[in-house]
Amino acid sequence: MPRSIEETRSRVDAKNRPVQTAMVFAPKVLSLDGNYLVCDANQVQSNPSGFHLLSGFLGLTSAEPDEILKFARTWGAFKIKSTPIPGLRFKEPIAVWHALAVQFRALHRIGADLNQERTGTEEEWRAIRLARPAGKRALDEARFLLMSNVRRLVNDAQLRPRLYWNKLSEQWQIDFDGPSGSNLLAVLALQLMVSIADKDGVALCSNCHQSYMPERRPSVGRRNYCQLCREAGVPFRDSKRERRRQEREGNALTKVRQ
Repeated sequence: MPRSIEETRSRVDAKNRPVQTAMVFAPKVLSLDGNYLVCDANQVQSNPSGFHLLSGFLGLTSAEPDEILKFARTWGAFKIKSTPIPGLRFKEPIAVWHALAVQFRALHRIGADLNQERTGTEEEWRAIRLARPAGKRALDEARFLLMSNVRRLVNDAQLRPRLYWNKLSEQWQIDFDGPSGSNLLAVLALQLMVSIADKDGVALCSNCHQSYMPERRPSVGRRNYCQLCREAGVPFRDSKRERRRQEREGNALTKVRQ
């Protein structure tokens, strides 16, 4: 049977695209049972990943169970600390999701600060159960601790690349195996590393304090803003406020001299 024009065009486009990476496959999440997600080990769903996966997960640190359910229905279960129930199903604790989201957000924000030669906040270091490095070699120590924690996370996620030929798209694809039946944690760990190590780094917005991907590396010692704060006119507002402050200090200094 001859292919349609759309099917032929999509196959040609697929061959011209770079190697595809990081499909997320994980057991399907069905419902909520108190502080547990009810999942089906017999149903595995798959989704192409993008950085909206990581950014969405970072927002779950204080999410309510129904918000986590909504996210998990899209991406599947981690299958971590799960409890089997009849019918090839299992329960996964909401507490696991909260703990991982807090850990990822802390590492992400520390990475954002280190890319601007800052050592991060006490709060973020406490989130990964460490004291904030101090002293002359604080930056070097902070970078080493970040590397060690991400390395441990990669080991826990059992991040293992796998190359295979995708017959549907007719191209090579790089995926990441998950021995537990889910590679969700592995893909998140990969995206975290890529986000921190991006050539332009990640940055922490001076206004909303959220980490974001800058178009270019922010200048050390200068305020920087995410796209949402820029669209809201925050840089202009802060600039006027800083100008008024300098004028007040200048006037005060003039009066002292007089």
